[in-house]
Amino acid sequence: MKKKNTEDTQNITKNIINTMMNRAVEINKAYKEHCRDFRIMESSMHKKTRILRWTTIDISNVDRPVQCYRYECFDMDGTPQNCSIHYSDQEEANEFFLSLTTLYKQEFSIDHTL
Repeated sequence: MKKKNTEDTQNITKNIINTMMNRAVEINKAYKEHCRDFRIMESSMHKKTRILRWTTIDISNVDRPVQCYRYECFDMDGTPQNCSIHYSDQEEANEFFLSLTTLYKQEFSIDHTL
């Protein structure tokens, strides 16, 4: 049985988690890189928006793997907004990173309905 901590379901319903993690499954299948660490997040900079963040790891060059954060935006009910997060400069990027709060986290996109 999976252990959930208190922050895992803070302000988010199971239906929204399933909807957004279903999108994570699609993302995982579409990317050539390895995708992991899927998180549903909120940011004070993007009110009324849920954010799906995940890490991609490109290991095509094993001597120099490249890791990146990727983002997709969703309405508060889990409906995709078909957009991503962009920053105008490094200061805005740092402010965004500091404003993120994790509502739900899972390591891989395949375990959300277990």
